[in-house]
Amino acid sequence: MAAHITDHEKLSRLRSAICAFNSKMFSHGSMSFDAWLEIITDDLVPRDPYSLRHFTLNDLRSRGNTEEGIARLLHIWDGADGWIESSGYQGMPDGKFHPPIEWSYYGLKLPREAISVVDSKEAFSRSLDVLGASDIIGIDGEWKPDVVDGQKILQRISILQLATRSHCFLLDFLQLRRILHHGDWKLLSDIFNSPAIIKLGFALDGDFARLEEIPVFSKETTANYPNLFDVKPIVKWLAAKDPDMFERRTEREIPGSLTGIINVLFGEPLDKREQISNWERRPLRESQIIYAALDAFCLIEVWDVLRSRSADRNIAFPPGKMSPSEEALKLELAAFPVMNLDAAIAASAKKFICDTHLEGLSRRLRNIGVDTEFADETWTEQQLLEQTMRDDRIFLTSPARWAIVRKQLPRGCCFSISNNAKAIRQLEYVVRMFNIAITRDSVLSRCSSCNGDVFIHATRHEVMLLVKLSPTSEVASTPQSAQPARSTRCTENTRDNPIPTAGPDFATCFKNVVEARETIDFLTGKVTLNGISVDVGSLQEFKMSRVKDYYICSSCGKVYWPGTHFGRTWHFLIANKLVQA
Repeated sequence: MAAHITDHEKLSRLRSAICAFNSKMFSHGSMSFDAWLEIITDDLVPRDPYSLRHFTLNDLRSRGNTEEGIARLLHIWDGADGWIESSGYQGMPDGKFHPPIEWSYYGLKLPREAISVVDSKEAFSRSLDVLGASDIIGIDGEWKPDVVDGQKILQRISILQLATRSHCFLLDFLQLRRILHHGDWKLLSDIFNSPAIIKLGFALDGDFARLEEIPVFSKETTANYPNLFDVKPIVKWLAAKDPDMFERRTEREIPGSLTGIINVLFGEPLDKREQISNWERRPLRESQIIYAALDAFCLIEVWDVLRSRSADRNIAFPPGKMSPSEEALKLELAAFPVMNLDAAIAASAKKFICDTHLEGLSRRLRNIGVDTEFADETWTEQQLLEQTMRDDRIFLTSPARWAIVRKQLPRGCCFSISNNAKAIRQLEYVVRMFNIAITRDSVLSRCSSCNGDVFIHATRHEVMLLVKLSPTSEVASTPQSAQPARSTRCTENTRDNPIPTAGPDFATCFKNVVEARETIDFLTGKVTLNGISVDVGSLQEFKMSRVKDYYICSSCGKVYWPGTHFGRTWHFLIANKLVQA
């Protein structure tokens, strides 16, 4: 549940946002005048016009060369309730406005008549005919920015740009949501799913996440589109292969933004002044239309240059196909330096904290013996930072959060990992980057549920005593007459071959072992040190009759017993080339 925000906090955030956008426009020149005016007059100030009109004008007056902005706002707000008289404002000091310096930007190579805003069924159908006949499509999306809350809520997509070599279609989702049906969207998804068409994006995860509101664009569907490529990691990967391809820039020196990559390849940056503008206002301004078309069309131009330069250097292009997020993870891994070059380190030598979306990775790391805490939704930001530094841990998080948190932690204590890649690929990334050696002794040496590493050894007799105390146990809750039937459902192999007492591999898993008679209260079924109940709920009678030794996590009460889990885990690591056979 989101924390309650007081009226005072809301007003403070609004004022901070107004100052930030005034700075972007009049100090840095990173917004267009029209985009700034829309954000101020359509979004921010209307939330509290009585106090924010005067605040905005006073902030502008404190800056230089803001006279045109003040004049436009005074006209729109009809004098702003006597602000001129109360502030003593006398207009432009020299009687004229000094326009900001105009920079040279990379221009759109498509003619204006090749750009279409698609806001009807007929226009949508015509766009599909062109898209379906193309060999390559550049994809990008635009949405109205959450200028106050920092995009904590995923904003819905407003415009989806789809560019071919000869056309660019701006799909107006504000209109199309109302008039298109499942079958119409399915036709577009089928084009994305065509193996004959190359699909390009830049940091595509954000665009596709906003399409998930439409069922045919579910995460499972978009992740499996063939010939779908994210340009960003490919550029990094090629720079690692041959820095000469980018004027001797290594993968660490290549800009992370699309405008930076365009500047490296073509000598001029993209004009991003329309990026933060009101994309839900209709009609779109001409500068918004050109900006949106260029963001999608330039991906095709980048692709052609990368393909040509790769051919000149005998580099296979494009790289092998995976989902965009897994592709980004693998290419990032190929370009990232190994942290421990001298020698591999033991699994116990590194400690991590995984962010909320990396629960699968946290379990994988624990399975190979790495001390890994999982920061679920209950963790506060302060708790996270303090525990990372206090325990000398490394915080693993998403690229978006990494950009913020890394500034609050010591260097080398925060790393980003694609949050949509499979957990095994994320594990490969961590193991290879930190040069962690996985051994048979480290596998399954920690509790996968809670990260505990102290285990309580219990005999079958002791566990049966705990079972009798637990009403949730399958053994305790199953009538005696029904238990033989459960037993007969196991395989012939299970009946004829008892589960081993404690094979050599299983016995090596648990390094810190204490005895149950010393650490468990058999009157309550709880661990005496922390009051945690032993979790015997999943134990089954037919297995218990064959298992003599059990190991209980002292931190969470989870019960482990010898079986096939160690062998399956070890062979899984071999199959994924994380250990040698």
